[in-house]
Amino acid sequence: MRIGYTHAEYDRESEYWKDIEDAQNAQIEAQKSLPKAATNDKQIQKLNQNQINGILPQEDAK
Repeated sequence: MRIGYTHAEYDRESEYWKDIEDAQNAQIEAQKSLPKAATNDKQIQKLNQNQINGILPQEDAK
């Protein structure tokens, strides 16, 4: 039975957990931006629909 890690094994283990942490952080960031992206999507859809109907947004009408 062997106790401990070689440097290469330790490096691989560290890299493995770093990859997992990076993936989790990326997922958290993506989830944070989802509501914002959905809101932007709805605003764009509304703007596009208004252009199709010939209606200008209030701030553009002068």
